Amino acid sequence: MHVDTEAWVVKAEGDYIGALTLVKKRSVKVAHLTCFAAQQCAEKYLKAFLVEHNIPFSKTHILTKDLLPQCLKIDEEFSSLHLHLEFLDPYAVEFRYPGDIVTHAEAVNAVMNAKAVRKFVRGKLGIEKQRRLL
Repeated sequence: MHVDTEAWVVKAEGDYIGALTLVKKRSVKVAHLTCFAAQQCAEKYLKAFLVEHNIPFSKTHILTKDLLPQCLKIDEEFSSLHLHLEFLDPYAVEFRYPGDIVTHAEAVNAVMNAKAVRKFVRGKLGIEKQRRLL
């Protein structure tokens, strides 16, 4: 694995651990942060995959329309992530501002979707058996 890929994985794992920690609080007050951390975990894992394959990407938070198509060009199996990414997409920016309420159930669902993305991409990067080492 490239050094730059590893740096993205480390950041993704930080977001993953953050989402897991926040979801355990079961608080509506931090549900939006849980969802944001889950979205960021998925985003950074997709970017790690692209970096590993020397594919440049723009500064984007849009998973389904920007990052997923680039991953699909490398590996069509990424299509299995579409629904997970579609669920996580709105949590990049929209729910970080007043107006929309995020429930604890949504936060739990966001973490579950991030876990699925994480497991899949770690498998593609050959690190699926490593336990939080990266």
